[in-house]
Amino acid sequence: MTGGRRRLISTLLGLVVSIILMWALFRKIDFVELGEALKGANYFWLLPNIFLIVASLYMRAYRWSFMIQPIKRVDFSTLSAATCIGFMANNVLPLRLGELARAYSLSYQDKEISKSSSLATIFVERMVFDLVALLLIFGVIVSITTVDITEHMRVGIYAAIGVALVGLTFVMWLAIKPDQAGDIISRYLRFLPERAHEMIRGITLKFSRGLEFLRQSKMVAAVGVQTVLIWLVMGLSNYFVFIAFGFDLPLEASFFLLVVVSIAILAPSSPGFVGVYHWGAAYSLMQYGIGQEQAVSFALVLHAAQYIPVTLLGFFYLRKAHLSLTQLEDDAAETVEE
Repeated sequence: MTGGRRRLISTLLGLVVSIILMWALFRKIDFVELGEALKGANYFWLLPNIFLIVASLYMRAYRWSFMIQPIKRVDFSTLSAATCIGFMANNVLPLRLGELARAYSLSYQDKEISKSSSLATIFVERMVFDLVALLLIFGVIVSITTVDITEHMRVGIYAAIGVALVGLTFVMWLAIKPDQAGDIISRYLRFLPERAHEMIRGITLKFSRGLEFLRQSKMVAAVGVQTVLIWLVMGLSNYFVFIAFGFDLPLEASFFLLVVVSIAILAPSSPGFVGVYHWGAAYSLMQYGIGQEQAVSFALVLHAAQYIPVTLLGFFYLRKAHLSLTQLEDDAAETVEE
């Protein structure tokens, strides 16, 4: 199967999942009650929610500066632009190409940062630090919440723990012994021509450059602390939307929602996580006794409050950096198809 066909199938699968989940959410909805819930919300409280979401993007850019520092000290404005462009791309492009677009936008703006090195830092950020932080938050929630944690959720968390451990082992191996890693990878691909082996070794070495910060304990600690702060800010942002809808829920509910939604959006979906995001948000609230119409209306508003400002901010930086979204998508898609 060609890369283009795989990409098309994956895109269609995401659309189908989004359509099915949105249909499941709305098929038994009382639209009059849904409309009343939307009309009755105090949208003033979306302002602190939006402020914290935008602030978390800049916090991510600041954290990224620590991870990229062993390669080069990059201007905060450049990292901020790349971060916002990446999150915007996840909202408008299929196949979760945002992370790849984020890495490529940085390499386009700063030619001294290779795409491989940039991708390495993003891989560690998302698959290790962010995942571990979410698991820590979930562990605290499990110990204090009154909500019954289903077996399916526990299985999902255990799977996430396994992914985190595998990812951590892999990146530490690359960071400590990049030459050995390149040789072993080439050995298992011995059917390829010698030129391909050299290319693999070169890519592995470039990728490992993005992991150099892992060799410095102070740098790892700084990134770890900032990661926890980012997720605390994101969890807190949900609480202001609770206030907007008049929900009398404990603070833990906003973090429970954060974890569930973060797991839900791992499933295939259309750009912007349509369906999977709404299902995760609505499901979370219904576990705390919120009615379906109120929960769905909340999910629609919460998603819009995050989608719209992040997307607009990303396009602003895209234009400012004189970058082309089409070019970023094409480059990212080529990587997926390889």
